[in-house]
Amino acid sequence: MTNPIELRADCTRCAALCCMAPSFDKSPSFGFDKPPETPCSNLDGEGRCVIHADLASKGFPGCVAYDCHGAGQRVTQEIFGGRSWLAEPQLKPPMTRAFMVMRRIHELLSMLTAAQALPLDDGERQGLNALQNRLQPSNGWSEELLSTAPIDDLAAQIHAFLRSLKRHVSP
Repeated sequence: MTNPIELRADCTRCAALCCMAPSFDKSPSFGFDKPPETPCSNLDGEGRCVIHADLASKGFPGCVAYDCHGAGQRVTQEIFGGRSWLAEPQLKPPMTRAFMVMRRIHELLSMLTAAQALPLDDGERQGLNALQNRLQPSNGWSEELLSTAPIDDLAAQIHAFLRSLKRHVSP
């Protein structure tokens, strides 16, 4: 992989994208319906969750379990240069699009990172590195690149590659 990236969420460097971009349905995991690109009603004006300390007990264990794998801060800091939809509401649509793709990229990178610990042969290691590099363009991601990324095709290739490693994890 060209440049290691942070695959852990750092909410202090994000613009509450996980609380705005995705949708969720009322269920045992979420206390109400929330459409995509709509701020959660539990956010204050500065993008902080007012029930964060009590999410699970207030009906939001899905929020507790959610992990963006660092996509939120990457979109906020790298793609939008620290700008936020909170201060510039017109950024909601492009930040939502970028976050939803970057979240998938980071999820795929997390799976490939876990596969690095397996006793891979040289060919498998080369395949893993090639896939990681496809998820990390040499000049970095931009809003435009994210909007045209063939993420479904990449995900299918990565899932097929990971299935090919089954012999390393099966008894």
